Amino acid sequence: MEAVQTEPLKKRHSILIVDDEESILNAFRRILAEEDYDVHTASNGMEALDKLRSAEKPFSLIISDQRMPVMNGVQFFAAAKEISPDAVRILLTGYADTDAIIDAINKGGIHLYFNKPWREEELLTHIRQSLYKSELLMENKRLIEMIKSQNEELLDLNKTLEEKVKQKTSDLLAKAEELKASYERAQIILDGTVKTMSKIVETRDPYTSGHEVMVAVIACKIAQEMGLTSEQIEAIQISATLHDIGKISVPSEILTKPGKLTDLEMEIIRTHCRVAYDILKTINFPYPVADIVLQHHERMDGSGYPQGLKGGAIMLEARIIATADVIEAMASHRPYRPAQGVDIALEEIVKYKGKLYDSDVVDACVRIYEAEGENAFLQEENSISVDRHPFPANT
Repeated sequence: MEAVQTEPLKKRHSILIVDDEESILNAFRRILAEEDYDVHTASNGMEALDKLRSAEKPFSLIISDQRMPVMNGVQFFAAAKEISPDAVRILLTGYADTDAIIDAINKGGIHLYFNKPWREEELLTHIRQSLYKSELLMENKRLIEMIKSQNEELLDLNKTLEEKVKQKTSDLLAKAEELKASYERAQIILDGTVKTMSKIVETRDPYTSGHEVMVAVIACKIAQEMGLTSEQIEAIQISATLHDIGKISVPSEILTKPGKLTDLEMEIIRTHCRVAYDILKTINFPYPVADIVLQHHERMDGSGYPQGLKGGAIMLEARIIATADVIEAMASHRPYRPAQGVDIALEEIVKYKGKLYDSDVVDACVRIYEAEGENAFLQEENSISVDRHPFPANT
């Protein structure tokens, strides 16, 4: 597969190589000698953990062999991710062991794996891409912290304005207008943030460009048909627009693969719900957006992921987004198949009504389809209509 081009790296990254074979460490030193990286090596997991703890600056990338004395690669990465949670983790295996790789994904949080022996150019390409992704994640983290700070400042401003309103009743109308303007600015920041974060996934997977926006359109349409409150509909709009943000951690080769995914690749894809939750839980949304996004692949019979929730244990907003996600995905073109159309998508959700998809949600979809036809599920982004309240409840 053709390598994905990345922009030049903006900083000098520290890399830690862990392997009990000195020949492998020497090979890495030789391969990376001409690259502008700060390369460190360790011959076992304990030595590597000591270097992680004592490092003057955090490591951006950690590469470790699976079979090592003292502790294996899975055990090492399980400890390493607690010390350096933001580092990209790559596992080296000298044998085909799918169970060990899946264990490394679940316990060690690895992002990529390579079989020995490797091709040098392919290895260098993936190292560059991993470091580029690390820079994107660091920048995203910085933006999230900035947004959190701005939200806190806006909340403080609102409290100050409220106190002034109470103290100066003669200025009540003027202060109320100021408070409204403050909320509108906060809403502009929130809307802009949501759209920007959604674009992050689109830039890595052009084949599904616009998917999250269209899922938001369909989900809001369903919620309106079901008579949900404006607060619930706004929560659905935000959550649906961000439901695939976790795919930023999935290798682009998997996202754009034209053929059927392997079991291992599916395991990697399934991590996107938890990654999205970890990103979104740090943002002070007025709604439980992180929890809704975490549950959007759960199914009524408990066959979904990542928690295997059943029925009413799944949030209603997540059940609506799950159904909208299926409709949009089946109705749209994908690299591995042509568009199947809204008719086939409706047959799918009706077939598994009550088993995979919420019965009330499916019934609402059928009513919409009978009244408006397939165009009801093929509308543009500006068709979303949400009645915003000046001060939405923090649910």
